[in-house]
Parts: sequence; C-alpha cells; structure tokens
Amino acid sequence: MVNKTVLERAEPLPAVCIEFVAKPEEVHRLRNAIPAAVRDGLRQVPGFVGCLVMISDREARLVSVITFWTEAERTTCSSRRARSVHKLLIPYVDHCLRVQTLEAYLSGLCPAWGGIVGRESVSQAKTCSEQEFPLCLA
Repeated sequence: MVNKTVLERAEPLPAVCIEFVAKPEEVHRLRNAIPAAVRDGLRQVPGFVGCLVMISDREARLVSVITFWTEAERTTCSSRRARSVHKLLIPYVDHCLRVQTLEAYLSGLCPAWGGIVGRESVSQAKTCSEQEFPLCLA
C-alpha cells in the first residue's frame, strides 16, 4: 500500500516494474504471497514506499510487480533496487519477461474502493538481461 502523504506530492515516484510468468505450482498463492513477500522483504530498505501487484485476469501466471521509491532514492542505482525486488520474487518466477525503471505519477486515492488511481510515464525502459537477472531471458 502506498503512503497517502506520498500521493499528495506532485513529483514522480521512481518505480521498478518486473513482469514475469509465475511457476504453475505457485499460481494459487500469488495474490497473498507476493504482496507479503515484497512488503516484508523491503520494509526496512531506505526509500521503499510500497508496491502494486497485478495478476492478469486472462492468464493467472502473468504477473507484474511495481515497487515505488521515494524521490530521495532517485540517486540510488535502479539496478540495485531491481535486484532487491527480483531476489524476493525468485521463488515464484518461472520466466522473467521484462524489468523496467519507471516514473510513476500517482493521482491519489479513489474513495470508492480505497485503492490508487494512477498514471505511469516511462522515463526510461530497460529490458532485463541474463547478466543482470539470471532468470530473465533476453
């Protein structure tokens, strides 16, 4: 969950998005396991704001995990942040599709469902490589 005070800022949040195909035997656990693993694994990491986990409604194995970071952490190496998140996801990943660094523009909380209405702008996209992420295939 993203902190509401962060949503009130006009500046974009640095974000890391990892898209992957989940292991078939892990599909039934994804909805609960991934948010908990990311939250618990990054809770103490400086600059971590929150995460968004999206699972395809057409193919339950297609997963996108977006982590949000404070603007102060923009100078932190984005590949280091991506590696931290990737390590947490390894138990669930069958095949990594893409890793990207994004700028996220969040417009605020939607009162009807308590979630986030947002817009993303890709400032730079970086496709994963086998050297950076061994589970990813270029």
